[in-house]
Amino acid sequence: MNRMRRAVAGLTGALLIFSCASLPLIDDAQMNEMGAEAFDDIKKKEQIETSAYLNNYVKCVAKNILDVTQDPTGVKQWEVVVFRNNAVNAFALPGGKIGVYTGLLNVAKNQHQLAAVIGHEVGHVIKQHGK
Repeated sequence: MNRMRRAVAGLTGALLIFSCASLPLIDDAQMNEMGAEAFDDIKKKEQIETSAYLNNYVKCVAKNILDVTQDPTGVKQWEVVVFRNNAVNAFALPGGKIGVYTGLLNVAKNQHQLAAVIGHEVGHVIKQHGK
């Protein structure tokens, strides 16, 4: 009888652990809202690039990626911002937010290299790696 209780307790514990792993604690709408708030904070703290050429270039590359991306999170319109910062970096946040630093534009030799970075970052959001 003692063995049976331990087996049932162990099985119950395992079921609880595995069911929690598949049940997200934060839904898509909450994640999108949190991403939008974080992006707004970044836009207040970072200097935004004003070059029409750079902005159009980055937005064009991002649009080509987003046009062939199926977004299960409910985002209809993505926002793309270029930040004047020497960091070689880019990021994407839930809620359809993409940030690209001008430092990356100095390193990415062409639109294909830039697309690889943006696509990688968008992939994290689409696959919901933040959950």
